[in-house]
Amino acid sequence: MRSPRRPLLLAILALALGARLAHLWAVRDQPFFASLVMDSQEYDRWAQGIAAGDWLGSGVFFQAPLYPYLLAIVYALLGHRLALVYLLQIGLAVAGCWALYRAGREMGGERTGLGAALLAAVYGPFLFYDVQLLKESLAVTVTAFLLWALAAARTRPGLGVWLGAGLLLGVLALLRENALLVLPFLLPIAWHLEDRWSGLARRGGAMVAGLLLALLPVAIRNGIVGGDFLPTTSQGGVNFYIGNHAGADGTYQPIVPGKQIPELERKEPARVAEQALGRPLSAGEVSRYWLGQGLQWARSHPGDFLRLQLHKLGLFWSWYELPDAVDYYYAKTLSPVLQLPLLEFGGAVILALAGLVLARRRLEDFAPALLFALGWMVSTVIFFLFSRYRLPAVPALLIFGGVTLAEIPAAWQRRRREAVILIAVCLAAFLLPRLAGFEPRMDLVHYNLGRLYEEQGDHEKARAEYQAAFVLNPQDFLACLNLGNLAARQRDWPTALRFYERAEALEPRSDDVQSNLGGGWMAAGDLARAEEHLDRALALNPRNLSALQNKTLLLARRGDLAGARALNRRLLEVDPENPAGLRLKARLERAP
Repeated sequence: MRSPRRPLLLAILALALGARLAHLWAVRDQPFFASLVMDSQEYDRWAQGIAAGDWLGSGVFFQAPLYPYLLAIVYALLGHRLALVYLLQIGLAVAGCWALYRAGREMGGERTGLGAALLAAVYGPFLFYDVQLLKESLAVTVTAFLLWALAAARTRPGLGVWLGAGLLLGVLALLRENALLVLPFLLPIAWHLEDRWSGLARRGGAMVAGLLLALLPVAIRNGIVGGDFLPTTSQGGVNFYIGNHAGADGTYQPIVPGKQIPELERKEPARVAEQALGRPLSAGEVSRYWLGQGLQWARSHPGDFLRLQLHKLGLFWSWYELPDAVDYYYAKTLSPVLQLPLLEFGGAVILALAGLVLARRRLEDFAPALLFALGWMVSTVIFFLFSRYRLPAVPALLIFGGVTLAEIPAAWQRRRREAVILIAVCLAAFLLPRLAGFEPRMDLVHYNLGRLYEEQGDHEKARAEYQAAFVLNPQDFLACLNLGNLAARQRDWPTALRFYERAEALEPRSDDVQSNLGGGWMAAGDLARAEEHLDRALALNPRNLSALQNKTLLLARRGDLAGARALNRRLLEVDPENPAGLRLKARLERAP
């Protein structure tokens, strides 16, 4: 029978679609949407490589593979068009709103489902990430379907829905690996009083089987191609260390200063671990090394470890959208849609807390949402935080928010005072986070714009953006380093050296800064100072290609051809196809 509230559901889905399409139209030609940086750029590059025929790739996956492979299918079938990807993500996001409606209806009834779907339709960060080339949009949609499956499994006979829930959890783990740690939090949902342990074993076993079924192809591929049968990726230990060491602040810090682009995020932890242990390591061994380092620090400093976890817990529940590469608050300045009084994380928390109080006598019905949110929080906090990492927890919060909205009509019929209080809570949820006045991290915005312009060959615009970033954040050694690089390209060595020396003062542990200082002093004719910095660079990173190349040139210029040849061999051992190394080899072979 047709639901009397079906037109309302269709209106909510139409609102979700219209808001996202309007946002896409507003930002279609803007930086970070039409052009890509950091993880988005890496997913795009990876997907294009897959679409060109490299379907197996090489080595164990370091980043979650599902999103770039899905992108590759889109590129292979429909061409490389970012706008089309965004449209597909918007379509899936609307499907996610519908799935959240079904999940809310299973747990709390029709009105709860409609309320949850409405909140998802107008949740600002969802709109933002639906038009980003990132896996977050798809992860939110998968989470909504997972919550629906978990809620439905509790009332449906048989094991098929439990198997499906496990499959969805596995799909989520191929988007965000920490989803594997959520499994223990979800297994209690399979406990029923009538059959207790035997039922838990059957239903929980079906869910685990579904999870393994989703992960098996990746584990087999990792074993065949990379030599390690890892179920998802090899970055777990690295990420644990990043979030748990003496200098950790709860956010992302590259293991090697300045090496935070995706390609180096994969290579540098392996290089440092191999340097520390003095032997080549497999991907799994690298992960275990960094996990061990993080655990060793936690055991040695239990008080600091506990304080750090509490700090990360605060970051998880903070109303502020902590940016990664693209700043949500900067996107709001570009999109009239995001400037509307949309729901944001602080508001979702307010509505969820109110819903939790209202549903306190029937929390068992909401166990899938409650346990998933708890599990996602723990599985995120144990590593490190950006606001986008907490995004899959939001659908669970919105289900409790749906309880708050659903209670308003009934409260109005009982006692209007209660309804007025609930309406006030809803207004506060939408308005209070906006009163916090969060501003964009403009230093981050300017730095990433500088990278975009530099990659596009517009060095003047890049220089202006790096300068703006450095003015706003005088501790940004990467902006300073890049300003030096731009000056070096124009052979303005005094300016380049001034920026390099400033970058060295800010971050003396950077092998790139030391290498560039060495190259700059070589160009300026001071070989002694050049050698000093090149040696520092190679002490920090014996595989620094630029330092190896410049030290080879320096030795050759001094007449030490034997030393130059030996160093050039080291360069080609690190990178056998290095063009500069091959040219140097040919020149050195011709030398007497």
